[in-house]
Amino acid sequence: MNFDIDAKFLKHFRNLRQVFLYITDECNLRCVQCIYKPSITYQLGRKEIGLETALALISDFRELEASKLSILGGKPTLYGSSQNWKPLLRVIVKAKELGYEYVRLDTNGATEKFSSLLLKKDFKKLDEISFSIDGPTAEINDPIRGKGTFDECVSNVKKAVRLGYNVNITCCIHRNLVTRGASGDLLVECMIRFATSLGAKRINFHVLFDRGTPEDTWTTPEVHISPQEWMGIYSEINKNIEAGKYQIPVRIPQSFIAWEEFERNPDYYGFCPAKLGERVLVHPNGIIRICSSLLSTPYGVARYSNDKIVWDDGLTNELQDHQLNKPTPCTNQSKKYSDEKFVPLCFSFKSKQDEFIWRQKPGWEKIRTFKEGKNE
Repeated sequence: MNFDIDAKFLKHFRNLRQVFLYITDECNLRCVQCIYKPSITYQLGRKEIGLETALALISDFRELEASKLSILGGKPTLYGSSQNWKPLLRVIVKAKELGYEYVRLDTNGATEKFSSLLLKKDFKKLDEISFSIDGPTAEINDPIRGKGTFDECVSNVKKAVRLGYNVNITCCIHRNLVTRGASGDLLVECMIRFATSLGAKRINFHVLFDRGTPEDTWTTPEVHISPQEWMGIYSEINKNIEAGKYQIPVRIPQSFIAWEEFERNPDYYGFCPAKLGERVLVHPNGIIRICSSLLSTPYGVARYSNDKIVWDDGLTNELQDHQLNKPTPCTNQSKKYSDEKFVPLCFSFKSKQDEFIWRQKPGWEKIRTFKEGKNE
């Protein structure tokens, strides 16, 4: 081990599977829905994780049996861009040498320089590039992500597909995507068809809600969708998924469910990465957290510095309100929806998801199939 790791950390993350490495707080965009804006806009001290520190962290987490690495930001392709991306490429190569089975990178893809990075031999070691596009047209995407971002990103997506990359699309479902087009289809469905036409292998959705979490204070309320509205939309899209209507896999969050249904299978619907200890989110400011709804806050579970990873025993430990040994609705959202007939689910809860972690390491999906008598 490169770090002296606190015993409490080792105990909680004994089932560690994936690492989200927020390698830089720099970004060339200021998307209106970005929950990471405070860290991008204003950050004391480090704006990126030093190369040697990054390599040491992913090495130690690999020793703890993490098998999937996601490289994010900010914009991760700004990491070492002035050095011909040597630091970023070194992280990718090292991760594969360490034995990470799946290494992916998230990007807004909105820069001309990105096309040059796609040609780098070591960049091609990535198992996935996930491009962020928030609409099937510039008229829908650009008010969210910035003028000209649609055309730049789409151009780079097409080039990545031509070069043989495994391209995924990540899309935030905002107010303009839950309307219907002239054909009567939801624009969310138009987005699925658009991703398919680009040659993407999968599309992954996030939904913008007023969640009752810190991110509400720095996202734009006009883009939010109500839970009641989403529950109907999700039901419609999920039926289409199960009917095989779409040509590529669609990962989409259920987000909310009726209390009665939750109580029928709490082990399944109570999925919570914080309780499972299956992931870490690592940031330049030294915070290690689990729940992405706490991005740009002081909350986490540990801090790393000076070759140590120290468990947070104070009031900023994000687990302080969690019932760690009991399946519950999403702890971080439940206070807002405590009086409703429905309950919030973890926004990583994406039923029957085509996800590397759950294909390789049987996890929460097995609970439901077992209870329904589908697994001998």
